[in-house]
Amino acid sequence: MPRTPNRVYHSSQKQGLKKISPHKSTHGHNWVYATLDMVMTAAFLGTKGGDFTCAVGRDSNTDKPYICERFKGAFDLRYDGVKGSIYVLPDENFMREQTLWQEEVVAEGAVEPLAEIKVDNAKQYLLKLEKSGKLNIKYYPEKIAGIPRDDSDLVKRVVVWSQKFGDEILERVKEYHPHLLSRVKKALKEEEQVK
Repeated sequence: MPRTPNRVYHSSQKQGLKKISPHKSTHGHNWVYATLDMVMTAAFLGTKGGDFTCAVGRDSNTDKPYICERFKGAFDLRYDGVKGSIYVLPDENFMREQTLWQEEVVAEGAVEPLAEIKVDNAKQYLLKLEKSGKLNIKYYPEKIAGIPRDDSDLVKRVVVWSQKFGDEILERVKEYHPHLLSRVKKALKEEEQVK
């Protein structure tokens, strides 16, 4: 995994931050979230739709970060015109293996950035990273890193998320993947019968 020693990276759509403060996330903790890899962090400059628009991860074949569209136009929807910054942070207070994603590190208190990389348009920035060979971008219907063609991974995630976050998750399915709604409802019903 390419990384700079003693540095981690945090992206935000807010520029000019002098301090990165913890916030409560889906994990239920108040943490500052960062990644070990600047390119991976760049993939989170745009957040619209989260996993419903683009899958983000690391390709085990190339060891490069990737962004994979979940439907046609999702890359532009998530990143085009998005302004933000990548903040370079000291890694001394960050803990590993606190979340299920090995790319992610967390800190309990506020962190002062060492540097800020301003980004005027996340799409253009990511395309430059791809052109320089540091990032893989896959456009729908292409898939990468074992993402199933039938989107069964999204169906499984929605079942887990809907138990945690309720009906708002089903609204997101309707918005981004209406073709999966019947499969999601069937999976939720099967899950209820198991309990």
